[in-house]
Amino acid sequence: MIRVGSRLLARSLAVTGGAVLGAILFTAPAHAATDVPLTADVAVTRDGAETVSDVRWELPADAMPGDVVTLSLPEHAGAEAGADWIASTGVSVGVVRIDGDGFATIELTAAAADPANRRGEVAVRSQLDTSPPTIDTSASTADATLHPDQEPGPFYGAPDRSRGNKYGAWTDESETRARWVLESPRGPWDSLDIVDRPGSGQRVDCAAGVRVRAAAETDPVTGYLLNPVDVAAERVSIVCGDAEVSVRVEPVGAEIIEITLETILDVASTEVSNAADFTAERSLPGETTRTISFEPRLTVAPSPTPAVPPVVETPEPGPDLPDHLAVTGTDATVPVGTGVALLLAGAALAAHRRLTRRRA
Repeated sequence: MIRVGSRLLARSLAVTGGAVLGAILFTAPAHAATDVPLTADVAVTRDGAETVSDVRWELPADAMPGDVVTLSLPEHAGAEAGADWIASTGVSVGVVRIDGDGFATIELTAAAADPANRRGEVAVRSQLDTSPPTIDTSASTADATLHPDQEPGPFYGAPDRSRGNKYGAWTDESETRARWVLESPRGPWDSLDIVDRPGSGQRVDCAAGVRVRAAAETDPVTGYLLNPVDVAAERVSIVCGDAEVSVRVEPVGAEIIEITLETILDVASTEVSNAADFTAERSLPGETTRTISFEPRLTVAPSPTPAVPPVVETPEPGPDLPDHLAVTGTDATVPVGTGVALLLAGAALAAHRRLTRRRA
């Protein structure tokens, strides 16, 4: 009875203990991956378009497999890549990924648990490549027509500032002169060329001059130029003739160029037209790309130097010693055997003699 009860009690305790242990193991929290800054000494060198960061690193003492260690390498911003992170032993302890801001993350693997793999040195090398610049051009044509007795009409909305625009108006009541206003596409531009060609029945009044102004701002509702100012003479070249006016401005900033000129009509109050061509050009910088590589510097153990046995010189016999001191090795086998045989033969002969004497 007691023995059976003891077994039941033991089984009950075993089951209960197992359940408690299982519950403990089941509810025990696993190691949570954390972001830990990598302990590193970084030396940066630049040679033209190449940047090299020599990184001597060591994993933090509390960094474990599954953790993510971080390293900031802003000098390599713009390069996005991933590679193995290799310790000085040549073993990969994680995967490093660097983003466009130069922020590197290293997700540690099981190899990081080995103390031999927790430090190293790596050369992070990136090359900045720039493609050739591209040429951006803008070409547009704007025309306008003036009718007899025409007055400025209602507002039809702000003009498109990505192209050239043109307006015309009578300068006097007799309608013998017309004023033409040309507005370029908004800059910046390396160069801007405007060619104005008045239609038939009129000629350019070059004596009145050609005015070139620039405005950086426009009215947010009407689009009219606000506070235009004269462009510096060194930026402008003008060629004026009766039938054509050419204006070149370079460079042009983030502004709109306005050109004003007048024409004289052959016959007053006649319908006249005018057209202008706008050609603008600018050089856009090429795209830059940065390629990156990770070159580990491995620690190579020196090869052991093989031990060389000491050289022992054989002594030469002195003048007072015989030429042959001893015989060793295989050559001594025959003399030694012969001596033993002679001793045995002598002993047998002596025994035979003693026996003979006794019988006598």
